[in-house]
Amino acid sequence: MRISANNIEKIRRYAASGRVVVFDTETTGCLRHDEICQIAAVEYIGGVRARTFSVYVCPTCEMNPWAEAVHGLSLDFLSERGLAPEEAMRQFFEFLGNDVMLVAHNNRFDMRMLRQECSKFELCFAPEGLETCDTLSLARHMRPGLDHYKLSSLISELGIDGVNSHDALDDALACAGLFFKLLNSQEC
Repeated sequence: MRISANNIEKIRRYAASGRVVVFDTETTGCLRHDEICQIAAVEYIGGVRARTFSVYVCPTCEMNPWAEAVHGLSLDFLSERGLAPEEAMRQFFEFLGNDVMLVAHNNRFDMRMLRQECSKFELCFAPEGLETCDTLSLARHMRPGLDHYKLSSLISELGIDGVNSHDALDDALACAGLFFKLLNSQEC
């Protein structure tokens, strides 16, 4: 959903009464051949946390060394603990369901990785009633003039509990804190 004053009010109403899933991915890199190696999500119903989801994914491509340095997930670890990509995505889509607002920080990247994963493994990603919200865009709109809009900077600047550790579940929880903090502020 494009961020505007009118849409922020719609997002606020939806977050207060609907189903919101905040998610994050960790990946083998940022290129077209890269894959998701962890996906996590936190579900909120009517603004109340309901459940969490987190799985490691065993990628079929190489791990970029800088990506491993960021999130600490090695191919050895993922081959032992990770699910096959098709199974991981099936479980995520089941968790996601329909009639949901899907939220992420820099949503464009995470949505691209989801679509890329689906295309590579011939999976269908077509939930009904899906809205999306990007907390990066929301923060830029509601808090203009900040020096940085990285998740770690925003949670520190706004005094949000959580950590941007580059573990997908930690980051989804931090993103959810940011999302609800921004929506509960009076600024538009």
